[in-house]
Amino acid sequence: MNNPIYNLISALGAFVTGLVTGAIRFYKRYILFTLKNLSIYFINYNKKSFSSVKTFLVRAIVFILIASVISGVAVFINTRSTKVEATKVILNGDTVGYIKSEESAEKIEKSTLKKLNTKTDYEIEFKTAKTEPYNILSDEALSDLLVQKIAPDYIKVCEVYIDDRLICAVEEQLTAHSVINELLEAEKKKNKKASVSFAETISYKYAYYKSSDENIWNKERLNLALKTFELLTPQHVECETKIASVPFDTVDIETNTLFIGDSRVRRKGKKGSEYVIDLVTYIDKKKVLSQNLTSLQIKAPVSQVVEKGMRAESISMGGYTVTQTSGYFCWPVVGLHTVTSPFGWRSLGNHKGIDISGANASGSLVVAGASGVVTEAGWSTGGYGNYVMIDHGNGVETLYAHMLDDSLMVSAGDHVTKGYAIGRVGNTGYSFGAHLHFEVRINGTRVNPAWYIGLE
Repeated sequence: MNNPIYNLISALGAFVTGLVTGAIRFYKRYILFTLKNLSIYFINYNKKSFSSVKTFLVRAIVFILIASVISGVAVFINTRSTKVEATKVILNGDTVGYIKSEESAEKIEKSTLKKLNTKTDYEIEFKTAKTEPYNILSDEALSDLLVQKIAPDYIKVCEVYIDDRLICAVEEQLTAHSVINELLEAEKKKNKKASVSFAETISYKYAYYKSSDENIWNKERLNLALKTFELLTPQHVECETKIASVPFDTVDIETNTLFIGDSRVRRKGKKGSEYVIDLVTYIDKKKVLSQNLTSLQIKAPVSQVVEKGMRAESISMGGYTVTQTSGYFCWPVVGLHTVTSPFGWRSLGNHKGIDISGANASGSLVVAGASGVVTEAGWSTGGYGNYVMIDHGNGVETLYAHMLDDSLMVSAGDHVTKGYAIGRVGNTGYSFGAHLHFEVRINGTRVNPAWYIGLE
């Protein structure tokens, strides 16, 4: 049917149908969706009208008018729907602004007004209302408005804190920034190759002060205080380079050409070197931290090779034979092998060595447990009687006590080898029967000799 009125009504019906369908399925895009469907429908339904320019123009104008009205209504409805619930803040009958919730508004009122030293009477109300999202104030903005209306003689200032200690207040945070940056730039000129800062933590907080408050400083006063009282400590971080030595390690090689406890250096170790880059932190010209960034080897260290003896045999010293042990030292007495009193606590107290004795003990030969230098030889006033002490190096010492009078065969300063005769078993000093009291000391501390003569 080519009736214009009928066609127009049909097109309008299709448009409304498409609008409702589009609004339900595509809330945010329903206008575009509907117009698109309507345009396709209009073209497809009125193909015949293209043969008549006049008919086409009339239908097009009517279509555009209807679409404009409906689109305008949809936009208006959509705009009205953007309003959100908020809390209206009313001060002395006047609306101050909107905040998200009443709880937030009350919190802002308390936190803001309790800082003000004012007795101004005011009446504040909170009412639920709807408004556009852009009308909702931030906490800070609402706080500022309340202060302006309740205490107009107060101004908003910036408090300056150094390590959480309040220093002063300034009208603008930029003022404090400017002063501190000037001091920082001065320090940077002294250390051009370093990263410069201050050791203290600088922070800022907003507050409300009376405009006449003397604690509000200007730039000059803050600058003078920082310099005079040295409130800020400069620190700088820089890269430092150096050539450092690298220690060599020691490799032990077991050998049967040496007795147990003996050793010799086959190859001497050599230190290496490396190029080191450290990140060093200075506080007021004092180095407080050094962190290694990287190291580049220049010369590799050479390991020291030491041969360690593994032979556990008797040592023939010509006129006598010394028993080698599986420990560091040989057996310190020729012919006696009985430990009559071990190391540790006993009825007479804490025993600091071991006692070695046996049948016909008196006069038995006492020998050096290992090679070393005699450091003491003679009479002891501390209960050892006739005694000898030998230093074996690396903090290792041995002591031999209670030997016979006139039996010592070495003197202080003598060099002895393992198994070398140094005296004879006796009963001198604080002693109850002939025996050898044998001690091992490591860096001055007495340790259990059993560990070093193969008993444990």
